[in-house]
Amino acid sequence: MSAERATETAELSDPNANGGSSKMVRLPLVLCLLFLLSGSSSLIYEVVWLRMLSRTLGSTVYATSTILAVFMGGLALGSFVLGRVADKVRRPLVLYASLEASIGAAALISLSMNSWLAPLYRTIYAITGNSRGALTAGQVVLTMIVLLVPTSLMGATLPTLCAYGVRRCGSMGRVIGTLYALNTIGALLGVLAGGFVLIGAIGETRTMLIGITINALVAAIALTLSPMGGASDTADSQSSKPSATTAASNPMSHRVRQTVLLCVCLSGFVSLALEIVWSRMLALYLGTSIYAFSGMLAVMLAGIGLGGWYGGKEDRWKDPLLALARLELGVGLCAAIGLATFAWGMESSIFLRPLLMVGPAALLLGVAFPIAVRCYADYANSIGRRVGELYAWNTAGCILGALAGGFLLVPHFGAAFTGAILSGIAVFASLVIFAVHPKGLRVVRLADPVLAVFTIFIIANIGDPYGAVIREHSLPQDPGWEVFEQVEGAAATTTAAGIPDIPQARHLLVNGFGMTTLITGNKLMAHLPLWLSDSPHEALVICMGMGTTFRSMTRHADVDVTVVELVPAVPGFMHYYHADADRVMAQPNAHIVVDDGRNFLLMHPRLFDVITLDPAPPLDSAGTVNLYSEEFCKLCAGHIRPGGAVCIWVPPGQKSEVDMILRTYATVFPFVSVWYGPTYRGFYLIGTLRPVNDVEARVRRGFTDPTAVSDLTEWDDSCSTADKVLSLRVCDRDGLLAFTGTQPVITDDRPFTEFPLWRALLNDPEYVQNVDAMDLKKWIAAR
Repeated sequence: MSAERATETAELSDPNANGGSSKMVRLPLVLCLLFLLSGSSSLIYEVVWLRMLSRTLGSTVYATSTILAVFMGGLALGSFVLGRVADKVRRPLVLYASLEASIGAAALISLSMNSWLAPLYRTIYAITGNSRGALTAGQVVLTMIVLLVPTSLMGATLPTLCAYGVRRCGSMGRVIGTLYALNTIGALLGVLAGGFVLIGAIGETRTMLIGITINALVAAIALTLSPMGGASDTADSQSSKPSATTAASNPMSHRVRQTVLLCVCLSGFVSLALEIVWSRMLALYLGTSIYAFSGMLAVMLAGIGLGGWYGGKEDRWKDPLLALARLELGVGLCAAIGLATFAWGMESSIFLRPLLMVGPAALLLGVAFPIAVRCYADYANSIGRRVGELYAWNTAGCILGALAGGFLLVPHFGAAFTGAILSGIAVFASLVIFAVHPKGLRVVRLADPVLAVFTIFIIANIGDPYGAVIREHSLPQDPGWEVFEQVEGAAATTTAAGIPDIPQARHLLVNGFGMTTLITGNKLMAHLPLWLSDSPHEALVICMGMGTTFRSMTRHADVDVTVVELVPAVPGFMHYYHADADRVMAQPNAHIVVDDGRNFLLMHPRLFDVITLDPAPPLDSAGTVNLYSEEFCKLCAGHIRPGGAVCIWVPPGQKSEVDMILRTYATVFPFVSVWYGPTYRGFYLIGTLRPVNDVEARVRRGFTDPTAVSDLTEWDDSCSTADKVLSLRVCDRDGLLAFTGTQPVITDDRPFTEFPLWRALLNDPEYVQNVDAMDLKKWIAAR
């Protein structure tokens, strides 16, 4: 008895196989479980790779879209090229085991990619004359080289197992639907495990090692399922020997099959572009944390997985082409309804709101794929090739959707209108399929045109629900507040708002969340580190916000100031907050760079006397931890001159999270002084490479500069004298280390503050307790 037959099996019935007789056929249950695990490891890798590469490629939507497109491109290449090989291999289980082992090996190699990618980026940047465009092109090419091998191998696994399954079971729709569903549900588990548990608990490296272990186990077990001695994996199956002319169920004409191929490509385009739209819009409900994105992606994968399982039940689809047309129409309708009802129910959980908005369309997209395979496949013995071709075209559409959604559609049309366009594309795909149906209009029922017209009506009347939610829920509801300008760009949606007659009543919103307000504390972030550094002449501001710190730094005429801002629209909004913005930005000592702050430092060897940064709130916002980690603090320390200073703002928050940031900073800089905000009791951490023993004298000397005093007293008198500023001092490095106790240090590999879920769920005493700089000052005084 072969090892394959000794395995516990999952039963798949195919009433049409073997001359129409009903026969129970078997697909190994162990193999099903292996493919589920394989899907989980792939998404674990993707989650970690995106995090790793964003730290060198830059935390921008452009970078993320590029990485996603390259990832999907590898899947398409592998499914298309190796899918053809799968049909010719006598032992597809051996090929599958080899693929899984190779994926794990490639993932193991990728663990060290950041250590050699960053120097390569700097080399490209230097030899091209500091060309940002050339650097981006080089980053894309290098990213493609890194990810193409493992992702191509991942793409080959589905057609390989489909070729094996159809040979063994003969039930094409059920096999493909089952495998597609299992792999997608595995991907769902990978997203949940990686995004909600593993990275936050054990770090990126150990999370990758878990994925590698899964690949190794899957490869080893798959080998045991293959017969020994060179026999074919499916030698004992009646369906394993189809003739060259064995037709698949419901064969379609060449014209119909090519139309199906096009519509599957459009379906992929719509799904990935909608994912970008949903991510942008749902951030208003769910926040910008990694959990919000993971929750949305989990709902989408769950819908696709369940839909794939349901769509694989062949007996449900007497006319698969007609079913495919109606499914595409349903996707357009569900997407349109999700947009139209976007403003309903603001109080939603991480999963509930995505479930309502994303779930129905994702479910229909999942149902559509195995049905599309039935429409496209022509011969049973070419199933690996046909699945590979269909998967490749679907993935090509996903690539175009990711790029078009991030680079073109959302920046030019906005999130809501882009969603409407995508709904219309789905309706168009449905109408094309109806048009090529062999039976013509005879298959159309009254409900079909009614639903199409209803969908188009919704699309035409959607308006701007995204902007409406920002206006109604993200701004103060006091009378007089209005939106001055809103720009939906690739990086973010930026909103300037305020009360026109009250200059200080202003808000800057990024993706619907307030970044800062006009307070004297932001001015102090400019003057204080300049006073504590030795003869400053060059300063760097990371995160522009309203431009207050940047503006205050330029008041020092002998200091050359560069500000780096990730969101391109933000610098253009400065005039809403400062009447002299145009004059400030035109000064010869003022320079604005649109880039990721961390990426800017990685590319430039230039040294500064002062670096200040105010990372985007809240502390668990996705990407913010990259500006609080030990590696980033060391990067800043390496970019200041010996007498320079690095000032970072840490807002009040949960004690465990704040303590980890404070301790990380104190472990990098040998000398630290802590100050609290004059109006908002957060922490100013000022780190230097050598001691500053004359702090009081430096601050008093600073107040002899009438320009600085005038700037600090522009809005209030909280920092009007040297004594008031000196009273804000809290402690030095020793006090900071004592206060933070045994809290762990934040690293790129262990990004604790971005993953606080379990501390919150378990009611960690230090997580539920809030702390600000005054608490630290009281603690120091009580020692």
